[in-house]
Amino acid sequence: MRRSISLLVISGLLPIVALGGAFGVITLRAERQEVRQGADVTARFTAALASSKLVDGMQAVNMIAQSPAFDGSLDIERLRTLANRLRAGEHAWRTLSVADSAGNRILDIPTPVGGRPGGPVVDRRSLDLAVRTGQPVVGNVVAGPRGGYAFAIRAPVVRSGQIRYVISAVVAADTLGPLLRFRALPRGWRAAIVDGAGNLVATSAPGSNVVGHALSSVGLRSRAQGQPQFYEFQRHDGTSAIGTWAPIVGTGWSAHVSAPAAAYSGPATQALALLVCVAAACLVLLAILINLLATELKQNREREAAEVQRHRMEALGRLTGGVAHDFNNLLTPILGGLDIIRRRIGGDTLALRHVDSAIASAERARSLVSRLLSFSRRQTLSATHIDVGTMLQDLRELLVQAIGEIGEVEIDVASGPYVVIADRNQLELAILNLAINARDAMPDGGKVRISAGQFTVDGADDLKAGNYVSIAVSDQGVGMDETTLRHAVDPFFTTKAIDQGTGLGLSMVHGFAAQSGGVLRLESVLGSGTTAVIILPEVEAPRQTSPTDASAPTPNGTGTILLVDDQPSVRAAAATMLKEAGYSVVEAASVDEALEKLGKTFDFDAIVTDYVMPGRSGAELIRLVRDNRPNMPILLVTGYADAARDIPAGVPKLSKPYRSVELISQIAQLGLEAGRRTEAEIGIGTISSGKGGGSR
Repeated sequence: MRRSISLLVISGLLPIVALGGAFGVITLRAERQEVRQGADVTARFTAALASSKLVDGMQAVNMIAQSPAFDGSLDIERLRTLANRLRAGEHAWRTLSVADSAGNRILDIPTPVGGRPGGPVVDRRSLDLAVRTGQPVVGNVVAGPRGGYAFAIRAPVVRSGQIRYVISAVVAADTLGPLLRFRALPRGWRAAIVDGAGNLVATSAPGSNVVGHALSSVGLRSRAQGQPQFYEFQRHDGTSAIGTWAPIVGTGWSAHVSAPAAAYSGPATQALALLVCVAAACLVLLAILINLLATELKQNREREAAEVQRHRMEALGRLTGGVAHDFNNLLTPILGGLDIIRRRIGGDTLALRHVDSAIASAERARSLVSRLLSFSRRQTLSATHIDVGTMLQDLRELLVQAIGEIGEVEIDVASGPYVVIADRNQLELAILNLAINARDAMPDGGKVRISAGQFTVDGADDLKAGNYVSIAVSDQGVGMDETTLRHAVDPFFTTKAIDQGTGLGLSMVHGFAAQSGGVLRLESVLGSGTTAVIILPEVEAPRQTSPTDASAPTPNGTGTILLVDDQPSVRAAAATMLKEAGYSVVEAASVDEALEKLGKTFDFDAIVTDYVMPGRSGAELIRLVRDNRPNMPILLVTGYADAARDIPAGVPKLSKPYRSVELISQIAQLGLEAGRRTEAEIGIGTISSGKGGGSR
């Protein structure tokens, strides 16, 4: 009886023990895998942050290496000015140093390294690597003459295939510390950045004094064997840990993450406790799983909706570009015909008034098409003089439509004019972006105020002394806290939902302002709204040309022009403009017809060709003509300017639609005499069609 009871108890306990053991092993393996994955993800994340920081520094130093200050003899003052400006934006840079290829320092900005000018560079190994490879490099961390640790970012100065100098930015090692504290690590975990020689550059351990010390030989062997590689080692404080590596791309450095060995081995006793609570845990996990599944399904739907929206916008951009191109072809004969009519109606005041009104409407249509092309990213950008007040008034209707019914638009421009030099389409898109951001910041409605004014700067960190024009867009919305404001212009940073913003709007405005010689400034108070200010240098307004003069080219042209365009109306309008200016015109409706006419005569002084044509494009015609007559003046006319990327260098372009004066002015700038060469001089009978025939 007692044996039977023992067998019964053992039989009942055996599966429980087996289940407990199996569950303990499974739990232990799961915890170990979680630690490994967490360490690997943290290492790769840290490496990505450090790579972004260091590669940005390499690009900045390489940009200095391209400075004209190195073109001839070393322009020290010019280099000093450039270096001080860049150091103002790169606060981590202690010193900018110029050395020769042998490693002798020539110039240190702002103060000599170690307090004494001249002498060899501290980290000769990285300088030799930059000279040997001809590429920017990141050196190893070294102890400075005054204590402390730093490393150098170097870029060779290459001129005529020779390395003349090496420009170096000395960066304090402790500036990389914030990268390791970007997000909190689990208790006992540590992250570090290690240079190419295996020395610690920065560590997340509080109060650590191991910077500059070499990592353990076990860790270095693990890194040499390839990443990811988990290994066990002893920390400097004597505790046991496991570590893993991730390479910092483009630098030869690595990110190292370690976790306590106890966290990796896992407490086996937890398996028994989990076994007791397995039933309750399963119910809880099931509820969590259902909740996570519902959340994931919702996020999937949001991602799918965002992807559909992206495809719609892409298709809309292509459609807009195509429609704008067709409108350019339609507007070209309209504008050209109106110019011709205006010159021929004489003193009929009423007719002149009607023609001028039609020309003004056509010009507004041209401006609208230009905006459509800019929206579809198919517009060739160019800087022009812009009267900010006039531009804002022209934008009023578009801004009102963009803000919609939830907001009110107020435009306030002080007495001007205020003139800047920038790309008008880019500036309009920047203001429109800011206005849309202002609208989105006011979910309950409010006023968007757009103002412009002028002010003078005596000297600032981000602006030179001089007169500037400010364009401010203010809202009454929710505002931003300090953290959001600090990252507002970072690419892909956004507080909007996944299908409502890309995080590129403010970064594009910031980049446009910088490229135009100005800045973007943001001021915001949480709960009180935001003000975004575009500041651009003010210039003098250009001398205005009367419309009559602008539309009446002087008929003094000479020579014969081959005009190639597949659109009869466009070709006829252009031919009339050229003939009224004194030129003889031979028309061709295709590239093949143009090649046929070129093969019969060499009396053409210039070629004016469209770009987009059925069969063969104007680019192919230009290449064929240049192969046989390299000096032939050629003008490319297109309503799709950004598409003409395969045109040989040096070919001038005229965008459709155009006025008579614009076409004749471009022809006059071609220098037709440069293209007048006889058949005997070039030794050709016909121009090859590019289809396997043609003689030379």
